[in-house]
Amino acid sequence: MSQELPGIHWNAPDGLHIDVRGLPPPEPMIAILRQLEMPNQTGPVTVHHDREPIYLYPELAELGWQYELIQGDQSEVRLLLQKTA
Repeated sequence: MSQELPGIHWNAPDGLHIDVRGLPPPEPMIAILRQLEMPNQTGPVTVHHDREPIYLYPELAELGWQYELIQGDQSEVRLLLQKTA
């Protein structure tokens, strides 16, 4: 979807997906936050990550997004991000 952001981005029936697995820090955080800051981005956004991004959580709260850890592949941490009402 977005060539200038790190990771792989695609739209699916359940919303936008961002796969940041395999990227070195801070690229996963950059990709996620820049995507969420795009105009008209209201979610949901599913993030596919190698590890739990604990430093991302305060940034999400500051931007008005909430997260939920959801079931994914065994080799990933999957987050569902939604705009706070």
